[in-house]
Amino acid sequence: MSKIASLQAGLDRAAGRTAAAPTPVPIPEPPPVRTISPKAPSREGKVHIGAYLPAGFKSSLRLVQAQTGEDTQTVIARALNELFRGHNVPVIDLE
Repeated sequence: MSKIASLQAGLDRAAGRTAAAPTPVPIPEPPPVRTISPKAPSREGKVHIGAYLPAGFKSSLRLVQAQTGEDTQTVIARALNELFRGHNVPVIDLE
């Protein structure tokens, strides 16, 4: 107890006042944990495929994009389909 609080308590006792019972503080419930984040409609039925590669891969990918005018997803999908053809596995339609 701090010095001021103990002095105040002594004054209250001398004056015959009783300390009010402290009101219990309600413990807030933690917010519910979200397990599933909403997906953008454009991502429905799709999965993310990623890799950590040396910076040269990104530079070359950007050069291919500049030459073809295609977006990153299309360029990567075409490259993966070429890989699939080389290994004689099913090729995925780009829609």
